Amino acid sequence: MALQIGEVLNNRYRIAALLGQGGMGAVYRAWDVNLKMAVAVKENADASADAQRQFEREATLLAHLSHPNLPRVTDHFTLPGAGQYLVMDYEGGEDGEPMGARLGARREERAVFWVSRVGDALAYLHRQDPPVIHRDIKPANIRIARDGRAMLVDFGISKLFEPGGRTTVGARAVTPGYSPPEQYGDAATDARSDTYALGATLYHLLTG
Repeated sequence: MALQIGEVLNNRYRIAALLGQGGMGAVYRAWDVNLKMAVAVKENADASADAQRQFEREATLLAHLSHPNLPRVTDHFTLPGAGQYLVMDYEGGEDGEPMGARLGARREERAVFWVSRVGDALAYLHRQDPPVIHRDIKPANIRIARDGRAMLVDFGISKLFEPGGRTTVGARAVTPGYSPPEQYGDAATDARSDTYALGATLYHLLTG
């Protein structure tokens, strides 16, 4: 259900603003009344078993990662009759889509800088044991923080790599123009799938 501005979630997070909303949930800026700091609260409003498992997987993956270009998860909980919630650092800024549209004369310099930082984050993910595959690299999932860092976000369809594994139906959330060919069917996805999508993202940022 939609959260109201001023509402205190889980006796801790005071909702301050709606940052984005989609068919399966929303992301809010909130104030952590315990730690006295701004946070981002991601809500999963889809009660289906697949959606809940996917959302919990995202929380578990991020909670065990530490990299300057990845968000840090600080809390995860479920409220009966409401939804699932993931709390992470609030970085501010805006995502790569509108920023890409205003690169101007520095388009090449900024695009290469952002994508190289995301590449560092992907290399870190792929070095995990087992490797973590993001599977949804695109400009809208690169958030530019106020300090200029490019943050790779939205791990909703990421997976732990299993040799010989196939792409499940719930993870075929392809983004036309960015997703690699194997993700449109039931072929296996691996680190190369992320590399393809990152290259497509760089192409978009450079050419518009």
